[in-house]
Amino acid sequence: MMNQRGIVVLIALVAMLALAYAGMALMRSVDAATAITGNVGLAQNATLGADAAIEHAVSALFERRAVGDFASDNVSESYYASRQPLEDRRGVPYTLQQLANYPSDARVADGGEGNTVRYVVERMCTAAGAATPDTCILTPAIDAATAGTIASPEPAPVPLFRQTIRVDGPAGAAMFAQAWLADATGRRRLSWRILAE
Repeated sequence: MMNQRGIVVLIALVAMLALAYAGMALMRSVDAATAITGNVGLAQNATLGADAAIEHAVSALFERRAVGDFASDNVSESYYASRQPLEDRRGVPYTLQQLANYPSDARVADGGEGNTVRYVVERMCTAAGAATPDTCILTPAIDAATAGTIASPEPAPVPLFRQTIRVDGPAGAAMFAQAWLADATGRRRLSWRILAE
C-alpha cells in the first residue's frame, strides 16, 4: 500500500511538470503570434509610406516640374540625373543604405504612424545631360504605336526613372521599395516592388 502511494505521487509530479511545460509553450505561442501580428501591422504602415513617396515623386517630377529639365542633379528634391554608383545587390543606392549617407539637405517626409520616408530618384542614364538612346534607358511616350507622319510624328521616347524608397519605422524597422516611373501619357507609375533582404 505504501509503495502505491509513492508511485501516485510520482505520477502526479510528472503530470504537473508536463502541464507546466504545456503552459509555457502556450505562452510562447501567444507571444510569437502577437509579435507576428505587430510586424505585419508595421509592414503595412511602411507600405503606405512608400506609396505616398511614389505619389510625391510623380508630382515633383512630372506635374510641378520641381527638378527642372532632368539633365542635372537636384539634391533637395532627391533627384539624380544619372544612375548612382555603389548600389548594393538589391539595387539600393549608396545614399539610402545607411542613414548617415543620406544628404542633409535632401527630402525627408513623415510617413505617419511613426514612419520616416527617404527616397532617391535616378534617371536611368549613364551620365547627366541630354537623354539619348546611347546613354539612357528610354520607354515609349504612349501605350500604343501610332503611324507617324511628317506633320504629326510619333512622340519621342522618354527616359525611365527609378525611385528607391527607404521607410524607417518604430522598433528599428526598415523597409526598402523601388518604383519605375516615366513621363508617359496615362502611365507615369510603371511598377513598384518591395525589396527583400
